Amino acid sequence: MEKKENVKKIGKVTLRPSPLALKVALTLLIVFSMGALTALRWVHLNLRQEISDMRQEAAAIETENEKLQDQIGALGSVNSIEDIAEEELGLVDPHTVLIDPIGSAE
Repeated sequence: MEKKENVKKIGKVTLRPSPLALKVALTLLIVFSMGALTALRWVHLNLRQEISDMRQEAAAIETENEKLQDQIGALGSVNSIEDIAEEELGLVDPHTVLIDPIGSAE
């Protein structure tokens, strides 16, 4: 008897050249993708710079806010009110004696 062997036949793979339109389309797709990635990278870097600038601005505003809060707290004191009255309004304490030098009235 004849022995039958289980032999799988593997087909021959042949590659045929792709059409020119497919090559052009793939090349354009690759070039477009590279351009899009470059644009996205540029936008990303600009956004990071803006975020950094805004964080610095926020820190400066926070510092100014703290100074203003300190000034608001100090405005309620008697000394602060007296200083403002003297400097901005030209008022003096009623218990203060003003001496007018001779000749200043001219």
